[in-house]
Amino acid sequence: MLQMTLVSAESITSGEVSVPSAGAGQVVVKIASSGICGSDIHAYYNKHPFISLPIVTGHEFSGTIAEVGEGVTDLTVGDRVTVMPQVYCEECINCKSGRYNICTTLKVIGCQTPGASQELLAVDAKLVLKLPDDMSFDVGAMLEPIAVGVHACRRAGGVQNKKVLVLGAGTIGNFAAQAAKALGAESVMITDMINPRLELAKKCGIDHTVNIAEQDLPAEILKNFGEDGADLIIECVGLQSAIDQAINIGRKGSDIVVAGVYGDHTTVNMGLVQDKELNLIGTLMYTKQDWLDTIRFVTEKNIVPEPLISARYPLAELAKAYKHIEENKDTVLKVLIVS
Repeated sequence: MLQMTLVSAESITSGEVSVPSAGAGQVVVKIASSGICGSDIHAYYNKHPFISLPIVTGHEFSGTIAEVGEGVTDLTVGDRVTVMPQVYCEECINCKSGRYNICTTLKVIGCQTPGASQELLAVDAKLVLKLPDDMSFDVGAMLEPIAVGVHACRRAGGVQNKKVLVLGAGTIGNFAAQAAKALGAESVMITDMINPRLELAKKCGIDHTVNIAEQDLPAEILKNFGEDGADLIIECVGLQSAIDQAINIGRKGSDIVVAGVYGDHTTVNMGLVQDKELNLIGTLMYTKQDWLDTIRFVTEKNIVPEPLISARYPLAELAKAYKHIEENKDTVLKVLIVS
């Protein structure tokens, strides 16, 4: 079968490898659609802090079950599925407390273990979720980044009746903003420096959009959120300027959830964090409940992923897909690899 490997920065090779078989407790998934994520792009330039090359990328994907291993009773050949890409131990303190998303030995399919940039992939059955009958494979491949947004909204105790500011209107920022709406936020504002991304956020139902290169963000916060400002800031950029902005504009006593992936070492103004008594909160991936809620939100049209699809490429043209992203940074959000 065909397998595509990111061997070094900006270098992808193709090769024929053996078809995988399902071990005990596993299934083999025939990949139908997979998404290129911001983490993949960091890896493409060899700038991801936790991904080492070479790697077979692809952690957002959907497909059909091609083989079922011994002991798997709730899945059958032909089932339409998606996969939660977390490989966790079930034994460490975090796993035992239900926080397996931060397992002490966590590995992520497509990041630390081979991913979906190949025709078939064997995975543990416990990671597999069935897709609703009317959900496309493309949307099934986009459930993963939506679940990231859902989990980020929950890391500060939820968003119900809160005023939420999302920094960055890329894929994760858009989905975090949509998730905040779906989870009951009073009002949601999203920022960026790229107008097409902000226009798309409007189409997805986000209440307020701000181009921080053209508008004064504190003034927009005052106008739209009032003197109390944002209750929660979700940082989805992953740049020094973004975390600086979050800390500078954060209301005293408010929460900042950091969802952006930082490829470079970042400094933090701890003086302001201390003086404002800010809660600076990390967020990583999701739990199964985040996925189940994501599927419900998408099914009920409370979150709409389809407008974010920018392009589709076949697996053999994975390198072209990355070039397309590189050449269209201002307009591309989600590029899918389809079979």
